[in-house]
Formats: sequence, structure tokens, C-alpha cells
Amino acid sequence: MNYNLGYDVTDPIAQVLRTSSFMQNGPVKQVRELEDLDRWVRSQAYHYIVLYISNTSRAIQGFRLTQDFPVTEQMRRLCSIFNGLEQLVVEHAPKLEDSNLALPFGQVKSKAYRTWMRQMFQHVFNKLDDAISVNCKHVNELGQYLRRSFGNVNTLDFGPANELMFLFFLCGLFRAGILLAKDTVAAALLLFNRYIHLIRCLISTFGLSVAKDPRCSIEEYYFLPYLWGAAQLSLDSPISPIQCEQEKILDSYRHDYMMLKIIDNLQKSRNDSMSQLALQMWSILAMPTWPQVYRGFERIYIDNVLSSFGTVENAIFCELMSFESVEAPIHLHRAHLGAHFVDANENEDELERKQAEDPWKLSPPVSRYVSIDPDSFLGFRGSQTRHKSEDSEEERLWMLRQLVDENDPNSEMFFPNREVKGHASLNSLGNEDS
Repeated sequence: MNYNLGYDVTDPIAQVLRTSSFMQNGPVKQVRELEDLDRWVRSQAYHYIVLYISNTSRAIQGFRLTQDFPVTEQMRRLCSIFNGLEQLVVEHAPKLEDSNLALPFGQVKSKAYRTWMRQMFQHVFNKLDDAISVNCKHVNELGQYLRRSFGNVNTLDFGPANELMFLFFLCGLFRAGILLAKDTVAAALLLFNRYIHLIRCLISTFGLSVAKDPRCSIEEYYFLPYLWGAAQLSLDSPISPIQCEQEKILDSYRHDYMMLKIIDNLQKSRNDSMSQLALQMWSILAMPTWPQVYRGFERIYIDNVLSSFGTVENAIFCELMSFESVEAPIHLHRAHLGAHFVDANENEDELERKQAEDPWKLSPPVSRYVSIDPDSFLGFRGSQTRHKSEDSEEERLWMLRQLVDENDPNSEMFFPNREVKGHASLNSLGNEDS
């Protein structure tokens, strides 16, 4: 009997082997020793993260959080994931009356946070599966990035390592073609802003501590709102950096700009001046222009935070955000802000004509990843319709367990050791998700 295979599997090309490996192994950790940092800064994932941050920074110049910008139906579905996560915070918020001499309130908070994390894990995969294309083969990879974005269940803290995983999630959405060029502004000012709002709720509700590298003295749980907050203000800004601390300015603009929201949140939660709360941040804000402020924060983030072992030691990598080295050394041009980005190949008249035709027309922040359809080398076409049985959720979660690194600190609580049945159903589910 002759089978019509897409490729000769006795002599597969490198791309087939690569895709097959990702299917079998799923997202895995790669930075296990300090020496691995050299590989990290040469990886495709690092390249795309820096590129994504820079191109998004250019795109959001002059935009306010309260301003009208394109919000696609796909973006609304992704934002709806956070509606459920915020509701879970309300449902599992610790209550003071649950504490006693045997169980102090701090332990009540820890227990409530672990319960929220357990519920979050299931919510993320179920809702993400509903929010994106039924035939997207990257659902699991994106879900693994997203569920690592909300803190560490063992150490009960949150830091730049978790924020990096959300960056992987955002960048991966564009790499997979789920989000398009027109979603660039909304991804930063709407979807990312929903994420930061949820993180603030988690920190205040469950009392999470900050996990950060000692080389960065900016006292905050996250860093990207500083970068994109400065980018927002780098064009047509109504205020100068030195005015940020003024109470009248904060009251007027804190809902419009990430930067002012951060400062307002810091001052209210810690009841002190910026010079006492975050000396490094206060010093950067003394610069005369917002593009200079952006460059100051960018240097700290890329040179210290993003290149820190503590930030990337628990990061996971897969197909969209690969740890493989870039094919050739690439000089990463960092964003130059303060003016609209102009393509060197276009003259000003051509640019003005395009903007008049479609003022929202942008280039994608990162290139789209084109992967081999697994059916091409597996030799068959799987069903394009997803059939869910009564135990399909349990089987999906069992499958996800196999794709989690056994040393992942957040994995043990989600999946206690147990015998799993129904492997035939699992294989069928895997084929459909691919």
C-alpha cells in the first residue's frame, strides 16, 4: 500500500525535525546556568522581544489610554480572558474573619492566592482556546506563557520574570498571526493595561512580595509600563517629565498615561515622595525630554533586567519564541522617539498620502512565524472540527502536564500525581489541536 506523505520521513529536512521536536517536547526551560545568558541574548526570542518593545513604543507615541484607537473583535475576545480572572480575584479574596491564632491572616492570603492560581490555570487554557482560531496549533504554547505571567505560587512573589512571560505571550500572538499590525496600539494600551491592572489587584489582594534583580533599584513589581509610559508621552505630551509628581498633574492625567498611573499608585500605596520611593526612577525623570526618559528606562531594562539570570532562569521557550540562535548576527536598533517613524525608503509626500488614506496603517511589530502544518509530515489530514467529550477538559489538562517542565515551581500544585486513563482520547485531542 502506498501512502502519500508530504515529506520523505527517511530523509527529513531540518524544518520538519524542528517542528516535530516542538510538538513532542512543548515549551521548555533553557537558561539553567549563568553561561546560558550568552545564548539567551543571541536567541530568536530575545531578538523578537527587543524588536517588539521598540516597534510598539514607536506606534503608541502620542496615544492616551482613554483615546480612541482600533480595537478588533479578536482583541476584545482576548481582553475577555481578564474579565474572568478579575472575577476570580473577587471570589477568592481572603477574608479577615478566616484568620485566627492557628492560621494568621498572612497564611490566609497565601492559601487564597494558591486557590486563585489553581483556578487561573484552568481558566486561561479554556478561555484562550475559545478566544483564538479553532485550528491554531499554538494554543498550548501561548497558554503556557500566559499562565506563568501572574507570579510564583511557591515563593508568593511577582517580578520581571513573570512580566517577561506576558511579553512572550503578546509577541507570540503577533508571531502566530492571531494579532495583526492594526492591533499593535491596542495590544499595549488595552490588553497589556488590563494585565497590569490585574497584577495590581493580585498584589494588593494577596500581599505578593516583589521579586527583582538587585542591579535594578526601581522599586516596582514590573518594568514595561515605565518604557511604554515614556513612549506615550514622547510625542505631543501635555506635560514635562519634571511635572510628574505634581498632584494637580496626576489628578488630570493619571487615567491617560501609564507613567502617571505608576507614580500615582506608588505614592498612594507607600505614602512617600518619589525621591524616597525610587531614587533611580526619580533621577531619570529629571531629564528634560520624554525621549531621553525613554532611553534611560530602556537602557536599564535591556542591559540589566532583560539580561539578568533571575529574569530568564524560569522562562520557557518553544516554537514562536525560540531559543535557537538567530541565523546571522543582527544589530538591534532601539527606538528613537519624538517623531513619527518614517521608512527610509519613503519620501514625506508618499508617507502623508498613505496616512491620509489610512491613518491607522502600521507595519507589524514583529514578523509572522510560518510553521509547517503537522499534517504535511504526519501524512494525514486531521479533523478540522473540534469534538469535546464529557471528559475533554480533564484530558486537555493531562496533556498540558506533559508539556510542563518537571522543575517548574508552579506545576506541582496543579497536577497531583495520579493515574490517567483514556490515552486514545488524548491522542485524538492532540491531533485536533495541531
